[in-house]
This record gives sequence, C-alpha cells and structure tokens, in this order.
Amino acid sequence: MILKTPPIISIVGRKRAGKTSLVTAMISLLTSRGYRMGAVRHSPHAHPADSAGTDTEKFREAGARGSALMSANETDLFLPSANWEKKAALVKHAFYDCHLVLMEGGLKNGRHKIEVVPEGESPVCEEDSALIAVVSAGTSVKNIPCFTPDDIAKICDFVEECYLKPAISAAVLSGGRSSRLGRNKALLGIHDDTIIERVLKTVSPFVSSVKIITNTPDEYQYLNIETAPDIRPGCGPISGIHAALSTSATEYVLVLSCDMPLIIPENIRLLITEYPGSDITIFKHKSFEPLYAIYRRTCIDALEDLIDHGEYRIIDLFPSLNVRVLRTEDEESFRSVNTEQDYDYIVKKLSD
Repeated sequence: MILKTPPIISIVGRKRAGKTSLVTAMISLLTSRGYRMGAVRHSPHAHPADSAGTDTEKFREAGARGSALMSANETDLFLPSANWEKKAALVKHAFYDCHLVLMEGGLKNGRHKIEVVPEGESPVCEEDSALIAVVSAGTSVKNIPCFTPDDIAKICDFVEECYLKPAISAAVLSGGRSSRLGRNKALLGIHDDTIIERVLKTVSPFVSSVKIITNTPDEYQYLNIETAPDIRPGCGPISGIHAALSTSATEYVLVLSCDMPLIIPENIRLLITEYPGSDITIFKHKSFEPLYAIYRRTCIDALEDLIDHGEYRIIDLFPSLNVRVLRTEDEESFRSVNTEQDYDYIVKKLSD
C-alpha cells in the first residue's frame, strides 16, 4: 500500500493532559530536523468556524460551498465536512507540501494516535487499535511504545522512523552498458568499497528501503539488496526511473545513478526537505541532474506516454508535472564515472 503524504498523527488525551505542550515541542524538534510540519486543533463540538454576520458567513448563506478569510499574514478556510475521512482529506490537501501533520484532539477519530496520559491515570484509548504510542510519566500499555513527557527526541525518532522515512524509498539505477569504460563502473573499487556500495551506504540512512534497478541482477547478488529489471527496456535512464516508480511501495522514490560516488548526505537531506507536494524534485547547476532527484509515482503515466512516443529525454516530463528545481553551485558531488580519467580523478579526490 502506498503511504500518502502527509500522514496525520492525532495527539489525544484528557483535558489538561499536556497535548498542546507535546505538539509544540514535536513541531519545534522535527522542524529543526528539516521537516515541514502542519498543525491542526481538532474540536469535537459542532460550531461555526466563523461568526455569524461576517462577510464569509454571508457568502456561505448565499450558497458558496465554503469561504476563506485572507489577511496580511495568513489564510483561514471554512469548509464543510461531514465525516472524519473527508476532514482528513481536506487537511491533507491544505498541507500538501508538509511532511507531517500533527492534530491535537480527536479521541474518537483518526488512524494514528499518540495519547498523553497524566501520571496515575489510565489511557482513554488503551483498547483503540489506532493507538501507536503513549506519553506518560508513569503509565504504560502492553505492546505499545511508551515515552516520558521529557523524551521529545525519542518520540520524534519514533515518528520519523515509522511515518516519515516510510514515505520515501530509493532506487539506484545500474542499467548502463559502461561502453566508454569497457567494464561495469558500478563495481569499480574505491578503497574498501565499490562505487555502488558507496552510493548505497550514503543513501540508506535517509529512506525506508533501497533497491537496484538492473537487467543483470546476478552481478549484485552479493549485496543482498532487492533488484528489479526495466519494465520498458531500451529507453535509457527513463526506463530505470519508470521501473523504480512502478515497483515502488512508497509514493516517492529517490533515484540515483550507480556511478556517482561523490554524493553527500547534505544534498540528500535537502531533496528530502523539499520534495512534499512535487512530482519531481531535482537539482540544477549548469544542467538538470535527473539521476539525483526525487520522483513521485504520479509521474508514471507521463513516463509511459513519453516511452510510447519514443521520446526519452527526462526533461520532456516537466511541462505536464509539478517540478521543484533546486539550484546549486555544487557541481562536484554530481560528478559521475564515465571514463578512466573520471575514475582516476575520483579515486585521487577521495584519497586526499
């Protein structure tokens, strides 16, 4: 099942349990880690979001489906919603470019809940299958992760591992013929690793899983990593991107070439910070870097349309998709190995 972004986690509990303090602390820490956060205050009471007599209320009375109030610093939306799923869909739409939404309140609704339990009391949601964790100074629940209120870092670690990293996987493309080099460049050695091993080690900490897109899987069997072949072979890198997205269990896929041993964690973190809501998140210095980019599964139809028409330039995807371009002066980390001179240069650079 594809995990749709952004996930919504409800922070629930009795009145004055400390929900607001927890939400505020989590937002602060996760934001410092590079994640974009949305926040919602859920109320169980049925009441108008805007007061009677205002212009926005008059618009709704006249028949508008919803209304909005735009001020100099924010926009407030007033949209009717009949059930929890519709409310959640509206929230996801409003926060489409966030990694995560924290919703304070909503004891009876929501698929993922963290309950804040005052010391000496029992959890309200103890029997709720949607309960994913408990925050309490002295209360625990069997088979449910439990954290103390001052364990904000561990709570955020838990959320990051379970709800943020699973939104994105990685695919390393190793389908080129290495014709200029005359041998498989992915398996060239650099110190104690091959080039592809360096790529895998760099990207793995940031994603839920990594696979290799290759039509020669036996060459990579020693790595004990999942492989997948091109589904529409013979189209160059676009075949690999298509296979990566088509076989992915996640909505977003970080696509990397197997021959870029100078990739750095800072650039991967930047991509992951910026990808929510875009179909393609891609670096550009003098040119685009399509094999160091994040693609969404929404690209599949456009990829297949290009392949069907014999058009294999990745840049031809751009007009029909939402593309976020990250400009950078860091040309060096995109350097790939295509010739013996490239290989010698990179070996020397990594030996300095």
